Amino acid sequence: MKPTKILILSHISDLLGGAERSMLDTIDYWSEHYDIEPEFILRRPLKSLAGELKKRGWKYYDLDYTFWSDAVAPTQAEDIFNRAVQNNQAIKDIEKIIADSNPDVVMTNTIVCPWAALAAYFQKRPHVWFVREYGDLDHGRAFEMDRQRTFEDIGNLSDLVVTNSRTLGEHVGQYVPTNKLTTLYTPFKTNDLLERAKESLVSPFREAGSLKLVITGNLAPSKGQLEAVRAVSELNAEGFNIELCAIGATDQKEYVAELKAVAKKHSAANKIHLVGYQTNPMPYIAASDVGIMASRKEAFGRVTFEYLLLGKPVIGANGGATPEMVKDGKTGYLYDPASVKSLKQALLHYAKDKSLVKSHKKAAQEMSQSMLAGEFNADALYKRVVEVIANADKIDRTPINYFHRELDYSLIAKEVVNKSGSQSVKKLVRRKARQKAKDAYYMMRSTKARITGK
Repeated sequence: MKPTKILILSHISDLLGGAERSMLDTIDYWSEHYDIEPEFILRRPLKSLAGELKKRGWKYYDLDYTFWSDAVAPTQAEDIFNRAVQNNQAIKDIEKIIADSNPDVVMTNTIVCPWAALAAYFQKRPHVWFVREYGDLDHGRAFEMDRQRTFEDIGNLSDLVVTNSRTLGEHVGQYVPTNKLTTLYTPFKTNDLLERAKESLVSPFREAGSLKLVITGNLAPSKGQLEAVRAVSELNAEGFNIELCAIGATDQKEYVAELKAVAKKHSAANKIHLVGYQTNPMPYIAASDVGIMASRKEAFGRVTFEYLLLGKPVIGANGGATPEMVKDGKTGYLYDPASVKSLKQALLHYAKDKSLVKSHKKAAQEMSQSMLAGEFNADALYKRVVEVIANADKIDRTPINYFHRELDYSLIAKEVVNKSGSQSVKKLVRRKARQKAKDAYYMMRSTKARITGK
């Protein structure tokens, strides 16, 4: 029996984001437990994800394409046109890959580009779409169309839509038929994470008796570090002994300066430790007492799961999927998103009674294990994917021929522009040559006239 062949498009080729790591975790799990042959489509330029695929001996194709959901949507006609040319070419290239490689199912990882989904549509192949973010509500991305039409197309182009939390599933369910929806809790490599947590570390925490907090994520306003720094700084000013370790890239210099200024204002600079980006944050989490998830609209919260796995209670913003994992008073405490006052009240539970850290540890670990063993695990999803493949001949997805032809129009237009540009240059050169010849002719006549007097 031949292996199940899967073709997956990743919107980037790096491993900095949770979406790419979760995709890799899922395919790793399936490759260990099932007979699959994965291939990947990566966006140029190639980065660390390509290296991970090479290590596993997995084939990938690299293409140029952009997004239909971006931080800032293009507004200039030239930019829109050039992106359309690039993306239409990508669809046609992916169609060729599908025709040559003959995958059993095509998959798209995250919502930001539909090019593999469209190629699968034209090639009448089953398609599964992994939705790992809200888009606008969490990352502030602008939909080229509006949110409703984008998610409706995600449903229309897919046989199965997979969200990374039940909460996100409810949101997507406003636009996608519920019979197409399911959830996958990423099959984390728990043993690997636990081993990584044992790596030696020079602890950033300075005081043995302090309540030690950790917050992980690139330092940015959307991640809520400023609220955490304010809450911790104010509580220290009120007489509590709390330290905060913030792990994450410090590229946003103004934001980092603001964090430091707030700590200095409350004479708590020695309580706030900005350790920058860490390739392995697990030892820092292991050295802490409590984790903070301050993002206001997490679609899942990979970091939240890592906190729980290591037995760390979580103080989390009561929004997005965080309440799926943080059970108030059992695995941590919830607070009102963006409210420093509410965050301080949540922190006080542990600041006043550190024994709660130990009592919540077991429940935190049990929560992480129950998620991996529950109905939304990788085995259950694989069964759904197999069902989709088995019903491939029943797919009622007749391509609209004119729409397929539309892909060619921007490519033809680009060719015309290029040719007309070169033709214009040729015409200009010929025009100048004729003008020079005329000038030379009349100059010669003028000179002759002066000499002969005629």
